[in-house]
Amino acid sequence: MPNFRYRALTQSGEIVNGTLSAPTSAEVARRIEYLKLLPIETIEDKGARAASGGYGWFGRPSAAEITTFTRDMALLLKAGARLDAALELLSGDSDVGRLRPVVGKLRAALLGGESFADAVADHPTLFPPMYSALVRVGEVSGTLDSVLEMLGAERARSEAMRRKLTDAMQYPAFVLVAAAGVMLFFILFVLPQFSAVLQDFGTKQDTALGAFIKLSDFLRANATAALLGTAAVIALVWWLLRRPGAGSAIVNLLSRTPGISGIFQYYRTSLFCRNLGVLLGSGVNLTATLRILVDIMAVTGNEASWTAAADRVRHGGKLSDALSVASSLPPMAVRMLRLGEETGQLPALAGRVAEFYEAKLQRSLDRIVGIVGPLAIVTISTVVGGLIVSVMTALLSVTQLVN
Repeated sequence: MPNFRYRALTQSGEIVNGTLSAPTSAEVARRIEYLKLLPIETIEDKGARAASGGYGWFGRPSAAEITTFTRDMALLLKAGARLDAALELLSGDSDVGRLRPVVGKLRAALLGGESFADAVADHPTLFPPMYSALVRVGEVSGTLDSVLEMLGAERARSEAMRRKLTDAMQYPAFVLVAAAGVMLFFILFVLPQFSAVLQDFGTKQDTALGAFIKLSDFLRANATAALLGTAAVIALVWWLLRRPGAGSAIVNLLSRTPGISGIFQYYRTSLFCRNLGVLLGSGVNLTATLRILVDIMAVTGNEASWTAAADRVRHGGKLSDALSVASSLPPMAVRMLRLGEETGQLPALAGRVAEFYEAKLQRSLDRIVGIVGPLAIVTISTVVGGLIVSVMTALLSVTQLVN
């Protein structure tokens, strides 16, 4: 998605500038007006896009390095360091790793007159909209150190959750890969040893065995073409995944898959409620919070429903009513958020809802891991065992013919 630099007037007559990621300049103008600003100029910033995305295959900073930078910045600011001095120290710190050039750019932008929030917004692929929004709130309120400390803690919690999910999926992935390897070895190296004997004696073969023998012969005769075709498919998938919107399309597809849609609903609910609680708890107003959440939730699919919910709230509607109409969250989550609105404790209740659905997500993944692994083993054992029985039956018939 392209980046656009803009200049706009506030209601008090001050000129502000910043960067937004949007599909068109018209969308940028709409978002600026949504923030009650008067747009002056909007231009596509191709340089910023290249700077934010041109890290190469191995040069892109990791999420852990960004988290380390955030927490170290909070510590330095709490210790009394000036913002530019803290950035100068971190630009040479090995702990932030591949983020050091970006930290140097942040300091250069700061010395050039930009605010820290604007400098961070110039790198949208590294610092998401919520990050730059909270940094802006911290700068305006004079609590940047506390905001960065909270951001660092929240990022660390999210990364721990992602690691837990990744670890949970490693075992079934390993089992599936191992099963595929066993099948490939059997088809390419074991089955051909018997197929020649069976063909010489003209033994009658069942349908499954004949199909696997034909597959084995085809793969062995076209090994080079098969390898090139596999490499081409992998390269095509990799290229498609790197295209803008690919992640959203994949999540959209998986979220409609029976048996998986519930897991994605848990993930979507926890993501929305967690970010809602963090933004509101940091002092961001509800309308601005929802505008940021639209960008965040777009990766989970159905961006139109999130945009419609944000528009209803902007026109005076209640958040719970807007979410109920959009049907983007489970009814229980909507009821909890309605209770938070009525009691004035929406940030706290949003955080509790997020924790509740994160726990449900983890339990669901544990159940899937417990099913997929054994199911893959049983399936591959059944297929290989059936083939062995078919081969042995054919060999016994050959023995009877010889005798």
